[in-house]
Amino acid sequence: MKKIPFLIAFLFVSLIYGQQNTVSDYETAISMEPSQVVSSSILSFEFPEAKTVKYIISSGNDDVITKEISKNTGSQILKTDFSFLENGLYEIRFIIDDMEVKIIPFSKI
Repeated sequence: MKKIPFLIAFLFVSLIYGQQNTVSDYETAISMEPSQVVSSSILSFEFPEAKTVKYIISSGNDDVITKEISKNTGSQILKTDFSFLENGLYEIRFIIDDMEVKIIPFSKI
């Protein structure tokens, strides 16, 4: 009888850890260079599965632009044009499977 509560607790902890691990994998697998953008930047996606990645660029509380990328299987690097942005501070938020997985602050100079 004592085994059932232990198994339920173990399953619960495993499910929570497994879900958090996925988000943290995306957290470390998405990057942007440079952090001070003149006209373009390099977005890097270092996770193996093919996904639709949505990104939102915002300044303060205002969303400036929203785009979707169809990322292929394997790592992918994408040069992105930011020349339309005015000089200032921005952040880019990445959303995968309707979950925000990473926020990167950057400045347009």
